[in-house]
Amino acid sequence: MSEERYTDEILCGDVMRTPVVTAEVMEPISEIARKMKEEKVGSVVIVDKDMNLLGIITKTDIVYQVVAEGRNPDGVRAVDIMTRQPYYVYKDTPLREAAELMGYYGIGHLPVLDRETSKVVGMISKTDIISIAPDYIAVAYAYLRSRE
Repeated sequence: MSEERYTDEILCGDVMRTPVVTAEVMEPISEIARKMKEEKVGSVVIVDKDMNLLGIITKTDIVYQVVAEGRNPDGVRAVDIMTRQPYYVYKDTPLREAAELMGYYGIGHLPVLDRETSKVVGMISKTDIISIAPDYIAVAYAYLRSRE
């Protein structure tokens, strides 16, 4: 089997990070930043008690919307800075499609949902894609270049 054929068969569920690092809407940003540091991740998924996707917060969100604005991270809540209705993929989505989505919208993290339950079950980052299928990074950036 060729390398290209193999990577075309990889699904998001095959490479997603689990367990996904989550937070609740009223959680302070200081706690979310601590979770990111401890778990060595660049994003946290905001969910309700049933693991329904509500939003996402990345380290860039924290830097731009809290630190750079001089806000107290203990006083800012997830709901204040999270990206609502973020893009996501399903476990059975081909990894190539995730790379295309990331490139097209210029995002670095995608929550992974179970198609049957719509619950958050994992996370995929550009780093995950590069480590499994480095040729897909070209796919992602082709979209960025075509939009310039």
